[in-house]
Amino acid sequence: MSNHSTLKDQVEELVLEEADALDQRRWEDWLALYEEDATFYAPAWEDDDDLTSDPHNEISLIYCGSRARMADRVWRIKSGLSSSLLRMPRTCHLVTNIRIAAQSGENIKATANFRVETFKHEEKRSDAFFGRYLYDLKQHQDRMTIQHKKIVVYNDIIPRQMDIFNI
Repeated sequence: MSNHSTLKDQVEELVLEEADALDQRRWEDWLALYEEDATFYAPAWEDDDDLTSDPHNEISLIYCGSRARMADRVWRIKSGLSSSLLRMPRTCHLVTNIRIAAQSGENIKATANFRVETFKHEEKRSDAFFGRYLYDLKQHQDRMTIQHKKIVVYNDIIPRQMDIFNI
């Protein structure tokens, strides 16, 4: 990333690159945006106002506790072994209101709102998930990476499937 760009520009570029990598199914590029010990976490709702907070002891919509676990999900998507993923849906991530919440040295907390439209051609059906992203990012000398991503899905009634690519 350019030395001339501001921190906010760098955060926005990272968040938007992640969305684009998912939409374009550039799985290796997507994984490369994450630290080795990164987490990807979509908690479930306990009730209307409270989310689960312990992915090891409570229900989660999705939890990957490392980039290796995220790579396992990518392998499953690419393998052709999952009948629901033989024909991948088309997705379009719309990410807005990207903001820096805090910065301490190389560690940055950022938030964004999202809506992901998903289209399954064989079903002639579109679905959408929307909500909020909470990021812990790490600034390196030459690039920025994702340490932790929490996805708060506001409409958590899952119509047919939810995976890393459509939230």
